[in-house]
Amino acid sequence: MSSETGIIPENLDLIDIDSTAIYTVADLARHIKDTLVANPRFNGLLLKGEISNFYRAASGHIYFNLGDENCVIACAYFKNHQDASCDDLGDGLQIVTMGSLTTYEPRSQYQLNVKKIIPIGDGLSAQRLKRLQEKLEGEGLFDPGRKRPLPRLPRKVGIITSKDSAAIMDILTVVKSRCPKMDLVMAYANIQGEGAPGSIIRALDYLDRSSDVDVIILARGGGPSEDFMAFNDESLVRAIASTSKPVITGIGHEEDNCLADLAADFRASTPTSAARAAIPDVQELRKELEDLRRNLDRSYNSYLMSLKIEEKEAKLGKKEEEIQQVLESVASSKSNLLKYKAIIAALIALLVFVILVFLRGGFFV
Repeated sequence: MSSETGIIPENLDLIDIDSTAIYTVADLARHIKDTLVANPRFNGLLLKGEISNFYRAASGHIYFNLGDENCVIACAYFKNHQDASCDDLGDGLQIVTMGSLTTYEPRSQYQLNVKKIIPIGDGLSAQRLKRLQEKLEGEGLFDPGRKRPLPRLPRKVGIITSKDSAAIMDILTVVKSRCPKMDLVMAYANIQGEGAPGSIIRALDYLDRSSDVDVIILARGGGPSEDFMAFNDESLVRAIASTSKPVITGIGHEEDNCLADLAADFRASTPTSAARAAIPDVQELRKELEDLRRNLDRSYNSYLMSLKIEEKEAKLGKKEEEIQQVLESVASSKSNLLKYKAIIAALIALLVFVILVFLRGGFFV
């Protein structure tokens, strides 16, 4: 490349440019990296900040953002530099790092390659969040006993998310597969940035006042942990806890709960999971109805069979009664016959006695 800087006058025609003076994107990325690496100010750099968006890769490398109230910088802590203290690293921890500033060429993103970490303690944002959580927990906002059950067959489902977000597509995919005719009421809001809590609260209020909305989903996709700060806002947490309808949070972060998750009636890890919790599955309902119908048929058939058995038992009861009456009649007849035989025997005996007396009387005459 003949040009030292790669910068050309704006009015220069393309045909007048030496092709060797044109940078490729890869050339520029490599040039930026070489410039940073060659600057001694950015080697052995000590940097203080609070960890966020902490991630431990399967390779063993650790990636996180280091920031203060205004800025963050990406950090990479490769496995060969780590020691035992790395087991205690995580979001919210304030640390001092020693490392070198470089770039990740494929994205031309500058980052700090960390060589050593010295933990200091909980960062300011982590301390504030902890105090707020303890305060709201003490007021009972996270009490499981106050959480409401989700409706089995909602009339309409309210959705709060940003317009044209990936979360909407995830939810619509679930609706299409489970219950295509389900009515959705969309309430778009800013879900990231300074004005996000107020925007979400207004959307919550709108859906809470909609008479035929039976459950509300608050959803957003994944991202760095800094993007979820809106869901730790005290006013938003109180608004979620005070709604008259069940609220499901489907915020795309697996590792930690936001305070909004703790206040919600049901916490799902993703928008897809939130939609599955709210949207009934028509196929499952049909199967349940079919099982119920079969059980009812069996119960009705059993009822008819019991009626037939009772009828036969009644008939058998009558037969037994008739037989008993006959037996009693026969027994009574036998008893009367014995009585008659006894009377006849007595009469015969009496007649014999009279005859004997008569004969004896005649003999003496």
